[in-house]
Amino acid sequence: MEFVARNKSNSAFFMSELKKASDRLEQAVDRLDKALANGQSSRRNVRELALASEIAAVQRERDSLRADFEDLRVERARLARALTDATERQAATRQANEAVAERLDDAIGSLRGILRV
Repeated sequence: MEFVARNKSNSAFFMSELKKASDRLEQAVDRLDKALANGQSSRRNVRELALASEIAAVQRERDSLRADFEDLRVERARLARALTDATERQAATRQANEAVAERLDDAIGSLRGILRV
């Protein structure tokens, strides 16, 4: 259960970071569009270059977050399979233990009958 909660919080964190990066990218593109539409001076062109650089950085960050998120999905699937396998082994072990306990109870009952205890 702790894994599921931790995985959900990791997923939520990466989705939140991805949303933030996407929002910053959208804002940068909006500013760039406005600057181009207004035909600003060379000072504005410097800002546009800075915005283009910011856009590239945000895109790299977004791509990195997507890759991390995909890695987490793969790890979650692997751990889910391992949990299922462990649960199945635990159920089989419990069943075997119950069978052994029943046979021991029968043997103890037989010995008591023989010894008349």
